Amino acid sequence: MSWIRVTKISASALALGAASAALAGTIVIRSSGPSAKAYPVGKSLSDGSRVALKAGDTLVLLDAKGTRTLAGAGNFDIGSNVRGAATASAFTALIGNSGTRQVRTGAVRGTNIGAPRVASLWYIDLSKSGTVCLKDMATATLWRADMTKPVVMTLSHMGKSVPLAFSAGQAVKTWPAADMPLMADGEYRISGPGLATPTTIRLAAFAAASDAPDAVAGALIGKGCTAQLDALVEAGKTAVNSG
Repeated sequence: MSWIRVTKISASALALGAASAALAGTIVIRSSGPSAKAYPVGKSLSDGSRVALKAGDTLVLLDAKGTRTLAGAGNFDIGSNVRGAATASAFTALIGNSGTRQVRTGAVRGTNIGAPRVASLWYIDLSKSGTVCLKDMATATLWRADMTKPVVMTLSHMGKSVPLAFSAGQAVKTWPAADMPLMADGEYRISGPGLATPTTIRLAAFAAASDAPDAVAGALIGKGCTAQLDALVEAGKTAVNSG
């Protein structure tokens, strides 16, 4: 059984440094099938180890070179030199942008051609409910995928509401911390045009041992920051037919 590797490279991103690469490892980010208990989500796998899968097993792994899918039955070596192109630049761009550098998003090549992709792992996606990890609880950036029309949305917390005005063409907006402080474990509601139902988010303070993709993924899994983990996974893959 061969590796199925799909990668995405951001032309404008910087490459990971040698020190970060040295810290990088492999982590399980999706697991299903008979061997799921042996390889649970969040499990770290060391280079040189071997994964033995049974029929019906599927594992999705993430490391500094991207995401990989293993499907059983079969035996797979971790850390094999037979890999696809590195995705270090895409991971660096996504993880390294603290969220204060507000990058205009654009089209992304792949299966969803033209679909906008969030430019920072630390942006708060207005459309996704769940726990959101923040590296800095003093400031945050809100992001909307559809920036075609001007809208006024509402941010609510503990009975207080603050308007969020976006102009046409504006995808990102600084969290109004002066009027609505960011609180770890605080629950906030976002409502307004473009949302079928209000978005509910809970903020979590984030810390990882390093900016290596597997370390970041592990910390996101630990905090339950699912949407950000999904964004990290997407940064490490692309449709096979994209060029």
